[in-house]
Amino acid sequence: MALDEPPRQLVEAGRVAAKARGYGASLVKPGESCRRVCEAVEEYIRSLGAQPAFPCNISINEVAAHYTPGLRDDCFIPEEGIVKLDVGAAVDGYIADTAVSVALDERSQRLVDAALEALEAVMRLLKPGVRLYDIGRTIEQVARRRGFRPIKNLSGHSIGRYVIHAGLTIPNYADRTSWIRKLTPGLIVAIEPFMTDGRGMVVEHRVVNIFSYKGRKPRMPLTSIEDKLISTVEERFKTMPFTLRWLIDVAPPEDLEKATLNLVAKGAFHAYPVLVEAGRGLVSQAEHTFYIGRDRVYVITES
Repeated sequence: MALDEPPRQLVEAGRVAAKARGYGASLVKPGESCRRVCEAVEEYIRSLGAQPAFPCNISINEVAAHYTPGLRDDCFIPEEGIVKLDVGAAVDGYIADTAVSVALDERSQRLVDAALEALEAVMRLLKPGVRLYDIGRTIEQVARRRGFRPIKNLSGHSIGRYVIHAGLTIPNYADRTSWIRKLTPGLIVAIEPFMTDGRGMVVEHRVVNIFSYKGRKPRMPLTSIEDKLISTVEERFKTMPFTLRWLIDVAPPEDLEKATLNLVAKGAFHAYPVLVEAGRGLVSQAEHTFYIGRDRVYVITES
């Protein structure tokens, strides 16, 4: 990968993701079905010539991340609170990841504004070689000044080709363990401040509607449906996250659910449980994807 400017496929993915983010936000209305919003955003991404890099996430109030409607469940936009819409677009495996929060009442707007202010503060700070510690400290300073907490066990991340979380963790607080790590040329990163009026931590919920293939078949025996499911997922999504809504042509719902859970147990699939704020506080999020060049940083998902 050339280090002086972002790959054209990444630029295109960013253009599509930014448009999908705005389109999705326009659909967030009290009483609207989350399933309809997510499926409309996913189809919009496809209509623009890209592929959803992961299922559209729609996380409401204390739900911080990883909710997308599954085969059977849905949720509805409430009259008050915060809706986080996290979308990704992929072009030839190059992924752009972005998110927006929509406030449904005046009280929630303060929390939404804080996450956006933190992201904007980081954007002013960003340059090749910036320390991850300084990014996290900047986010935490905005949160504290606004009277909120950053969520410490949610973070930004590096992005690889067909890989949404590529190993590098970008903290949302002044994490001393990130003191010496820096953003180096050639990296693609998503930076996503999460703010809350709760405890500042998330816990896993029992609901899991998002999965990804780890890239290798397990050695233990597979049923015919499990083998077919792995092959289909590998062909369609590679190692990018998927939801069973996208696989209803593979098997009946009951068989599909059973095979998926078996493949999680056998180590072939990774599961992404819904994440909920530990104190049941409201959560807001803002996110852009960036490319770190030799001499500058490119905002890939800016409108």
